Amino acid sequence: MTFDTVALCRAEPDAAAMLGALLAAGSELKMDTVEAVGLVQLFDPVDGRLLLSVEAARLVRVPGEARRLLGLAPADDVPEPAWWVEGRAPGADPEAADVARRFTAALVEITGGLTWEGR
Repeated sequence: MTFDTVALCRAEPDAAAMLGALLAAGSELKMDTVEAVGLVQLFDPVDGRLLLSVEAARLVRVPGEARRLLGLAPADDVPEPAWWVEGRAPGADPEAADVARRFTAALVEITGGLTWEGR
């Protein structure tokens, strides 16, 4: 099982925003990409275990769709349209969950919007 986070960004997360958020998640972490599927992955620098996989940003144009998919309340300030950036961390690893939270929070701080997590 994974620990999932979503950043619903007001502004499109460009390369600088993504890199800034990845560095905020842990500047000591090793980074790799899986270009064929649009993933960026962060790994523990000591033991090499996967801590976070981040998907490329997707624009959600349909009003209310992000709210519906995540089960958010009407009072939640969901940007519309929103740039959806999803992160997945191994669910049994508390350090990985912290990395995911730091990444998502940093990305939303840069772009505006809100964060959601699966727990």
